[in-house]
Amino acid sequence: MPQIHFLDVTNRDGVQTARTGLSKFGKTMVNFYLGRLGVAQSEIGFPFLFHEVPYVRAQVALAEAGAMRELRLSGWCRGVPGDVEKAVPLGLRHYNLSISTSDYMIQNKFRAGWTAPRSSGR
Repeated sequence: MPQIHFLDVTNRDGVQTARTGLSKFGKTMVNFYLGRLGVAQSEIGFPFLFHEVPYVRAQVALAEAGAMRELRLSGWCRGVPGDVEKAVPLGLRHYNLSISTSDYMIQNKFRAGWTAPRSSGR
């Protein structure tokens, strides 16, 4: 039978909402309770940003100590090598890579370094 797994983005996307702010401790408590609720994954933030490094390391340590139960912690990175290279040493095992697919984003973000396959007209 198919299973449904919940991925929570409160600690990454939710804190970008107007008038919403969570301290690092608040984010930690969100992860703690998500683990207790049986949520499968928490996207904890942007591990490639220098000011997130201590928070990410603390979350990884708490998870390894069992504080988050089975909660899978993931970091959000843009689909660029620099983000991933900065994030990997922090110990997260899971990453969500964001790769834009609109023609505008491909031409501007990837500097036209990739061209879409031509339609076969079908």
